[in-house]
Parts: sequence; structure tokens; C-alpha cells
Amino acid sequence: MHYKLFNDNNIYNLNNINHLETLNNKHNIQILNFNNSQLTQLPDLPINLTELYCIDNKLTQLPQLPDKLEYLYCIYNQLTQLQHLPCKLIDLECNNNQLTQLPLLPNNLKLLYCFNNQLTQLPQLPDKLEYLYCNYNKLTQLPKLPDNLKLLYCNNNKLTQLPTLPSNLIELDCYHNKLTELPQLPNNLDTLYCHNNKLNLLPQLPDSLKTLNCSNNKLNQLHQLPINLYFLICYSNLLTQLPKLPSNLYSLYCDNNKLIQLPELPKNLQNISIDNNKKNLIKYIINCKSLYFYKKYNKYKYIYTLNDLLNYTIKKYYYIYIIKYYDKYNI
Repeated sequence: MHYKLFNDNNIYNLNNINHLETLNNKHNIQILNFNNSQLTQLPDLPINLTELYCIDNKLTQLPQLPDKLEYLYCIYNQLTQLQHLPCKLIDLECNNNQLTQLPLLPNNLKLLYCFNNQLTQLPQLPDKLEYLYCNYNKLTQLPKLPDNLKLLYCNNNKLTQLPTLPSNLIELDCYHNKLTELPQLPNNLDTLYCHNNKLNLLPQLPDSLKTLNCSNNKLNQLHQLPINLYFLICYSNLLTQLPKLPSNLYSLYCDNNKLIQLPELPKNLQNISIDNNKKNLIKYIINCKSLYFYKKYNKYKYIYTLNDLLNYTIKKYYYIYIIKYYDKYNI
């Protein structure tokens, strides 16, 4: 087995784990890669080290980290805690471990991947932080979010509320929590995944929003939809009607609601799912021959167009069934 040591000028190959104990004498080493090496511990690290890769090992702890370290990648190990983090650290990726808490975070940190751990809380977040992935933990609340934050992934936790969202936020993934409401949404938000919560109402949606998944909540209405919305996923709610649909809308999934009619469908719409509503909505798509229609049978989802139904004998029967149903119930 080889352990590769990188710096700007050389690549060292060490054939024996015992040789790693001499690392501290090699002051010029700036990058170390111990990935996929089945290691249970690391030696003392070189003082000029700036990047450490120890992904997919069996580490339960890390040695003291050098003061010049800027990038730490220790994912897929068995770490239960992290020691003091160097103040120059920019990127910390410690996801897929067994961490129950994080130490004080350095002020220069811009990216934090700590998902898939056992965290119940987060420390104060640095002002320079731009990307936070804290999903798949046991968090019940989040600390104050820094103004520079662009991406927030906090899904699959136990959150009952969110703090004030920073104005620079572009994507918010907060699905699979226990949220009953959302805070005011930033004007630059592009993507919102808030499905599988307990939401009764959504706040005003910014015009910048392109993707909205609010399925599996308790929503009984949607307010005006953003003009740039491209994907709308709102199935499994209590909706009785939909607002006017944006002209650029590409996909609409509104099955498992209480809809009795659909608004005018945009010309650009390509995908739709309308099953299991209060009334059969097939008449609203009967002239949309290029539209992809999603329907579920026996746990399988079928995708077809109405043109397909007319052109293929095996599907023609289902088309006839729809028309008969349509006539029988005067839909």
C-alpha cells in the first residue's frame, strides 16, 4: 500500500506506515493525501501543511492540525470529535462521521460540510461562510446565519423554525423537518425545497425563484407565483385551486390535492401530474398533445403523451376509459 505525499515539486511514495512518523521532518510538504488507506491514526503532521486529505479511512481522531492548514477533508471516517481548528482554515469537510459537536469555527471558513453526523447543535457561524451543508443530523435549531451565506442545506433534521435568512441566499433546502412556517424569503432565492414539513402557508415568493417543491405539507392555497418559476411541485397538500401559472413553467406536479379545476396551462409546459384530486382534471389537458402526462399504477409511474395514447393500440384502451369516465361524471 502506498501513501502519497504531495508538494509543489515532488511526490513521495511511502511503502510502510512506519515511515509516516518521519513526516514532521519534511517541512516543505504542503499537501498530504491519505485517502482510502485503511488508516486508524495519522502521524504528527508537517508544520507547513496547507491541505490534508484523509477520506475514507477508519480514523477516530485527528492529530494536532498545523497552523497553516487551509483545507481539511476527513469525510467517511469514525470521528467523534474534532480538536482545535486552525484559524486559516477555509474549507472543512467532515461529513459522514460520528460527530456530536463541532469546535469553534475559524473566522476564515467559507465552506462547511458537516452532514450525516450526530450533531444536535452548531457553533456560531463565521461571517465569511458561504456554503453550509448541515443536513442529516439531529439539529433542533440553527444559529444566526451569516450575511454572505449563499447555499443552506439543512434538510432531514428536527428543525421547528428557521432563523432570518440572509439576503445573498440562492438555494434553501429545508425539507424533511418539522417546520410550520418559513421566514421571509430573500429576493435572490433561486431554489426552494421545503417539502415534507408541516407548512400551512408559504411567505411571498421572490420573482427570482425558479424551482419550488412544497409537496407533502398542509398548504390550502398558493399565492401569486413568481414569473420565472420553471418547476412547481406541490402534490400532497390541501389545495383547492392553483393561481395563474407563469408562462415559463416547464413542469407541474399537483396530484393528491383537492383541485376541482386547473388554470390555463402555459404553452411551454412539458410535464404534468394531476392524479387523485377532487375532480378528474383530464379535460384541462386533452388538447395538450405534446404534454408528458405522469400517472401511477401499482407503484409504477408511467409517462406518456396524449398523442401516444392515440397512436398505440395498447394505450388506446386507457384513452377510451378516460373519455368514458369524463362523460359519465360530466367532468
